[in-house]
Amino acid sequence: MGKRTGKNRKTGGRAGYGKRAAAAGMMFVMLFSFAACGKTTASEEAEALSGSCIDILNKVYETADLDASMRDAMQDYEMTTIDADMEEYVLGTDEITYTDSAYSAPMMTSVAYQCVVLRVPDGTDVPKAKQTLLDNANPAKWICVEAESVAVESIGDVILYVMGFDEDVSAIKDAFLALDE
Repeated sequence: MGKRTGKNRKTGGRAGYGKRAAAAGMMFVMLFSFAACGKTTASEEAEALSGSCIDILNKVYETADLDASMRDAMQDYEMTTIDADMEEYVLGTDEITYTDSAYSAPMMTSVAYQCVVLRVPDGTDVPKAKQTLLDNANPAKWICVEAESVAVESIGDVILYVMGFDEDVSAIKDAFLALDE
């Protein structure tokens, strides 16, 4: 048997080179594995908000901390999907692509209020879509009245777009965001 010198004959004396490379490779794989564990895709997040946009909006309305007068007024609000004829009036733009929608607004009153829930297709740049809604929001689109506040929020592939009195917008926004908890 030969004498042990600590040198690897195959690597010309660079003892442990293969082990170091393997260890570095394992660290690289582990690093990206841990990074991937914390990352969710839009479609994974969207599973938290299952159901149609009308179902989601109904749930928001059920759980929102609204005063009694707003709840009474909402009994006369129309809830429907957005069609091509009303899209630009409701959204302020026709540049948003969506696969499902819900629209709620007073039918025959002088109240500046609307609430929209949109589900956008996978791969949509949600922050860009939200900014487009904000940029095109017109809180004074109603005759003689103007919304005090506009909010645009999202959970996964679902976007909430609401205009109205400050306290109502805040309550609707909070109820929507609570669906993600």
